[in-house]
Amino acid sequence: MLTLSTRSKEAIKTALAMTIAYGIALQMGWDKPYWAGIAVAVISLATVGQSLNKGAMRMLGTLVTTVVALIFIALFAQDRWLFMLFLSAYVGFCTYMMGGAKDQYFWHVCGFVCVVICMSAGPNSIKAFQTALLRAQETGLGILVYSLVSILIWPISSRANFEAAACKLSSTQKQLYRSYLDLMSGQGNAGEAQALRAQELQEQTRFAQLLDAAEMDTYEVWEVRQQWRRYRSQAAELAETMERWRESFAEVKALDLSRLLPNLGLFGAELVERLAQIGRMLSNQAPERQPAVMDLALDTVEVGALSHFNKAALAVTRSRLEHLERLTRSLFERLSDIKGFGQAITEADTAPVPRVGFVPDPDRIGGGVRVILSIWLVYLALIYVNGMPGGAGFVSMAVPFMMALATMPQASVSMLFVPAAVSLLFGALVHIFVMPQLSSFIGLGLLIFGVTFAICYLFAAPRQVLGRIFGLAMFVSLASISNEQTYSFLAAANSALMFALLFLILAITAYVPFSSRPERAFLRLLSRFFRSCEYLVSTMRWDPLRPVTPLARWRKAFHAREVSTLPRKLGAWAPHIDRKALHSTSPQQVQAVVTSLQGLTNRIMGLLEEPGTPQAQFLVKELQADVRAWRVRAQETFQRLSEDPAAGDREAFRSKLDGILYQLEERIKAALDKAPEGKLRVQDGENFYRLLGAYRGVSEALVNYAGSTDLIDWALWHEERF
Repeated sequence: MLTLSTRSKEAIKTALAMTIAYGIALQMGWDKPYWAGIAVAVISLATVGQSLNKGAMRMLGTLVTTVVALIFIALFAQDRWLFMLFLSAYVGFCTYMMGGAKDQYFWHVCGFVCVVICMSAGPNSIKAFQTALLRAQETGLGILVYSLVSILIWPISSRANFEAAACKLSSTQKQLYRSYLDLMSGQGNAGEAQALRAQELQEQTRFAQLLDAAEMDTYEVWEVRQQWRRYRSQAAELAETMERWRESFAEVKALDLSRLLPNLGLFGAELVERLAQIGRMLSNQAPERQPAVMDLALDTVEVGALSHFNKAALAVTRSRLEHLERLTRSLFERLSDIKGFGQAITEADTAPVPRVGFVPDPDRIGGGVRVILSIWLVYLALIYVNGMPGGAGFVSMAVPFMMALATMPQASVSMLFVPAAVSLLFGALVHIFVMPQLSSFIGLGLLIFGVTFAICYLFAAPRQVLGRIFGLAMFVSLASISNEQTYSFLAAANSALMFALLFLILAITAYVPFSSRPERAFLRLLSRFFRSCEYLVSTMRWDPLRPVTPLARWRKAFHAREVSTLPRKLGAWAPHIDRKALHSTSPQQVQAVVTSLQGLTNRIMGLLEEPGTPQAQFLVKELQADVRAWRVRAQETFQRLSEDPAAGDREAFRSKLDGILYQLEERIKAALDKAPEGKLRVQDGENFYRLLGAYRGVSEALVNYAGSTDLIDWALWHEERF
């Protein structure tokens, strides 16, 4: 008996859905049946849930933007400049929203479908309504046909993949926690821990994607979707807290933690066991034990003999471990509720987060500006260049590519040239030499099935999904299948010329509003990162009487988001840096810079959290001048780095910052010695030590960054290249 591979089954399902969608559209006499084919192409994913989720986003986006397109045509039918102004602004807004963390595909559809309807209809309101209705019909047809085929023929549920991803994420987090425990005791392997951290980040992304898919095709997951979403956010918080805990190891490596924290061994073993039981529940097995009540005790006698900065470092590490204890207990209880092994848990009340309004992202704004400029270039060429290839269809064809590239600025335009050329050549050959030989839908259907199967089979790997969608979309566009079929070499030639002009426009706008050269983008983001760090440090003032204005709160929120997101953006640009041109810079050196910046981000964000804890006013008054000296020095350092990322000198940083911190420690000793009886509570002291630990952490992170830049030839990065 012949056994088909999963690769063959998925290709057959997509090919069958494509053929059926074309057959129905042609039988109904609908114009532009390739719209149904494109819908099939873009939603054909690995599992039913992923396909249904993407299909729902495409259908919802089509319906929403249909209304928007009709409004534009109704308002500006007699004024083409206002019409294009509002249309391009709307597409720019959709491009900005595409850069967010949620519903990227929905906003992509909202942008380019609006252009398709507006450009196809022109100022004719009746034709606009018919075009919008036809687009919705054929998109719905493609989604419905593929959904039914994927459900009825060899259905692949997302549940198994989702549960496997959840188990793998939990197992990796347990290994990462054990690795960090070993590192804290001085016995671990830093390289192994870093590899586990990178693996854990990838598994978090996959887990989130499969959760969205499993909600669509698995009722059991849909029923408890809110609990699963909360579990996902807590798992991400666990990873972030472990990373902050790891960054405190440098400050406590000289301390005997087993004496300072007598039950540290039992504490660590308890958290490992909790993570093991979480993995057991994810495998649908009942937990063998419940979490034990665990408190990380302090040996007050041993702690009393420490210096003030060592007390601060110990307080920070202990705080991170206690946070991990709370998170693992909450994850255990939540998963027990999801799997039915325990009682339902109630959500704890949380303090409301202050609202600061809209906080823009400069990179997403730049992407929107780039798309708006590209649309205007195409539109002006359409008006002022006679015989523009494709006519209004050129605008409709160009916008989806413009939006996709604007949200992926790291992708070079030249990288798309070969796939586009191959797809154009293949589609043109089929259109000119094969299709004229067909006389019935049987032959046409076999052609559609065969070509679709071949493309899906050859581009079956997950990393090739864009190539598969691109190839299918090009085939159905160039084939131009309709009931009144015409064949023309000029049609293929016009399509080739349209893509040549599109690549020219994309190459021009790649440098607007910012250069797309990876090394220039890297330097620009570095400068923004340090400017934001400078501003955030400037807000660290002990002045309870100074009112916080809404503008100041908004600016702080803006720069805090810049600091928290820029290291990830830098990491996305790093692999694209030209190694041949910058031969003296290795990928490991660039990655070391990104890693040091992520550490600095965590330290800065931790420092921002500390002023929220109550401090003893006596200590605040005594140490205000010394803390200000550290803040001014840190501001000066960040200001220099924002102008020149290579301005840092590791030994100079360490000498200056250590000198200030040593002086601060001596002042603390003097202040504590003369503190009046009853002026200091235990909690006040611990809060102050944590604040001092945060200052020291930022200083250490600055020194680490300066060390990571020593071997990079930054002058070469600034040279012009052609």
